[in-house]
Amino acid sequence: MFQTARRWSAALICLIIVSMLAACTGNKENGSGSPEARATTSASASTEPSASSEASESDVYPENGLPKDEKVTLKFAYWENGSGREWIDYAIDTFTKRFPNVSFDTTYSPKIDTIIGTKISAGNDEDMFDIFSTLLPGGGPAMATSLAEAGKLEPQDDLWDHKAFDNEGKTLKEVQSGIYEGRTLILDKMYALPYGQSVTGLFYNKTLFEQNGWNQNPKTWGEFTELVDKIKAAGLIPISYPGKYPVYLGFTFGISQMFELAEINGNLEKFNDDYRNYKAPFYASPESVSLYDKVYELAKKKAFPDGVAALTHTQSQMQLLQGQAAMASTGEWVQNEMKDSIPDGFKWGFMLAPMGDNPESTKYYQIFAGGGHFIWANKPDLNKKWAKEFLAWLWNLDVQQLYAEKAGGLPIRSDFMNDAALVDKLQDAPKAVLEYMANNSVKGNSEARNKSLTDTNAEKARKLMEESVNEIASGKKEPLPTLQQAEDLLVKAIAAQQ
Repeated sequence: MFQTARRWSAALICLIIVSMLAACTGNKENGSGSPEARATTSASASTEPSASSEASESDVYPENGLPKDEKVTLKFAYWENGSGREWIDYAIDTFTKRFPNVSFDTTYSPKIDTIIGTKISAGNDEDMFDIFSTLLPGGGPAMATSLAEAGKLEPQDDLWDHKAFDNEGKTLKEVQSGIYEGRTLILDKMYALPYGQSVTGLFYNKTLFEQNGWNQNPKTWGEFTELVDKIKAAGLIPISYPGKYPVYLGFTFGISQMFELAEINGNLEKFNDDYRNYKAPFYASPESVSLYDKVYELAKKKAFPDGVAALTHTQSQMQLLQGQAAMASTGEWVQNEMKDSIPDGFKWGFMLAPMGDNPESTKYYQIFAGGGHFIWANKPDLNKKWAKEFLAWLWNLDVQQLYAEKAGGLPIRSDFMNDAALVDKLQDAPKAVLEYMANNSVKGNSEARNKSLTDTNAEKARKLMEESVNEIASGKKEPLPTLQQAEDLLVKAIAAQQ
């Protein structure tokens, strides 16, 4: 699965669609506490009174106070990718068995962003999905911000106070395992409750590293470059990534590492504010320049594959599995995605590339808060309430367990992580991530921003850098001139927005 390789925004698409929008103007049957308490604390039933609040107790569900006799069909757009669909089908099946008045009309597609974009452009609220993937045309962040600004997305912050269906008395916020701090906010609101988490970095074959005595946990940039040198001397590609999707390189050398460098520089607070709120400099900031200089340093060491621009993500990952490359920049979903190609004796390992010289410094990683799903705001209130109930249902331990087993993701329930029997059911790649986190000082970081830039120069700057990544990683282009060119475009975009 590639959960994020297409998350980078396409501002031109956003402009077109938002303009058109403007023109169109467990699985348990009993919750915790009394029915009255559940009805008042459930996020879906805690707002304005509904007709169901006056109904008799037998006419509403004790978990949420929603009516049993009003049939609702939720149109659901699911991104069918490396995670598969077994886990989400199980969630739908168990949810509709518990709440038989609710049914789903689900669209599965690996190209779900195109389908969603078409429906958004059509501007037909009735035909639009009730629940849909956060994978949007152009990747996501900019369009999601534009939709939120236009009032087209339903905020989901109230779901943190929703009672977990299978944990008596606890809210989702109380059973989460740190994902709350790493959640993606748009305009200071959450529009997609995470159902899992993905972590990116460098995955490797522990067997190969053990055979060669290579450092499996470099603590400093110097130790990391020494590792690269040893791998290169052994005749292997140190780091593979898919040049056709250069954002994969950003999974290891990207925004999160800029935050790490900002902390090292004592500039974290300012960099965070500048990045989240589109303040210059960004591309030409000390953190960005330093990061790309490190990539260029690795390029001079021939750390990346020859002809990298032609590689797809599966080809890059096959280089790792076939022993041609020592490490691959990807996410923990890689094991699930490549499950049919993993050779006997391959053992998954994980590491981050440290940016500094202090072995005790915090290593930053890019965290994707389980994708989540958006809810279309212009839907009937009852539909939106049931949509939120379903998103909370995805936190049930049996759903989380299947998500871990079949989708290869990292669950987000603290009681899951604390249960050895459940953790044992995790795939080996996610386990390797957890092992690294247990042995290092780490911090997850989201690439989300607080607002969008709709001026075309912002997209030109992004595209310029995306198109330059392979040349920088191949040592054909020094980063600074391109970074300055991108910065000039960004400054123009910021000025135009103001």
